Amino acid sequence: MSKIIGAVAITGMVVAIVAWSRMMVIKPEAAAAAAEAAAADGGPIISPFETMIKHGKNLPAEDWRPAN
Repeated sequence: MSKIIGAVAITGMVVAIVAWSRMMVIKPEAAAAAAEAAAADGGPIISPFETMIKHGKNLPAEDWRPAN
C-alpha cells in the first residue's frame, strides 16, 4: 500500500513540474516587448536605502534594551 502511495505522489510531482514548466515558457516576442517597456519607463529603480544615502540620512540603530 505504501509503495502505491509513493508512486502516486512521485507521479503527481512529475505531472506538476511538467505542467508548470509548460506554463512558464516565455515567447521571444513577449520578452522583447517587456524589455522595451522597461526601457521606456525611465531610469533604473532606486532602492529606499540608496535614497536615504543620497539625502544623508542613516537608518536608526537597533535598540536591544530589555522590555521591562
